[in-house]
Amino acid sequence: MNKRNLLELRDSIRRRGFWVDILDSELVLDSWYSKSNFEELVSLLNHLQLSIEVGEKGIRVNSDSLTSNLLKQIETTSKEDMMHNDPTILIPALWKYNERNDLSILDLDYGIAILVFALNKIGFQTSMSCDGHGRIEPNMWFNHQQYIEEMSNLLFVTSKENSFAYDWEVKNERVGFTLTARKRLAKDNWDVCKIQDDVLALTKSFLKLRETSMN
Repeated sequence: MNKRNLLELRDSIRRRGFWVDILDSELVLDSWYSKSNFEELVSLLNHLQLSIEVGEKGIRVNSDSLTSNLLKQIETTSKEDMMHNDPTILIPALWKYNERNDLSILDLDYGIAILVFALNKIGFQTSMSCDGHGRIEPNMWFNHQQYIEEMSNLLFVTSKENSFAYDWEVKNERVGFTLTARKRLAKDNWDVCKIQDDVLALTKSFLKLRETSMN
């Protein structure tokens, strides 16, 4: 697959909740994910009839034919949409994965899946999540209040560096807290695609800020 198409495919896969990078023309899944997450990703791509093969570290795509409709399907497919799962999928020999992670990405709402990944990767363990399905606001729930301040600081820095369709905020709950969004005008609609745009930008910023703080 040529570099331009590979980048477009990478971005659509990320929007669906699978953070992949391109290494030696392979789509390599972040080491936070588990073997079952890799199997989910392969099943998704096979379901949409992309010609792929498992490489040394990730997935090699053999076809250059990408359409906007196919990319949209990647971004919005849920487990209920899948006709079947592949019974046996090879795991790349050189890919490092997380044995402790039991989170199913395809079970997550597509609008917020990639942010749920990022939050859990940087240490904010979510308890539930919902993208609102275009009817209400998106929410990610946390059972513990110990990192409310850190989350608020991350949002503050991220909001200064990015432009979002909605205003993202932290709200105290009786138990724990939520990361949520609010409309700027009451007449505005909830648009899951715009939420997905926002959470991808939040994910990039959160991962970058955490990497910077660790260096």
